[in-house]
Amino acid sequence: MKRAEQLQKLSREHHDSLIMARTLIRVVETGSETDLQEAIATVTKFFDDEIEEHFQHEERTIFAPIFKDYKEHMELSKTLLKEHGFMRLMIPKLALEGTRENLAEFALVLKNHTHTEERDLFPIIEKRFTDEQLDAILNFVPIN
Repeated sequence: MKRAEQLQKLSREHHDSLIMARTLIRVVETGSETDLQEAIATVTKFFDDEIEEHFQHEERTIFAPIFKDYKEHMELSKTLLKEHGFMRLMIPKLALEGTRENLAEFALVLKNHTHTEERDLFPIIEKRFTDEQLDAILNFVPIN
């Protein structure tokens, strides 16, 4: 899918998230207990190293402008933000409990969330956001 230049980095990150979700689902379906524990460690590291920054990027450069300027898209944004919160809460739960069911739930939410952003949210952004708002997405610098 062709994306505006300003959204391409986030779309590549979405691709990585979909690969992770697919891998997790495979482990849930056919992996051993050792595979399960390794997958939990991998997704926890992936979340800490990549997904958390990705969420902050979206929250600051996409959801903030939607809540300010494009209120007609607030319901979709609220749903996606709730999913960010859910996944943030699931990561420590995975590390503590390490159950197949929790990993499956996390993988499914990650997959569906990513598809919703790509299919529903990004076309809205490309159509509605100003050049300045799109450039803010492109030029995002995380706060350490």
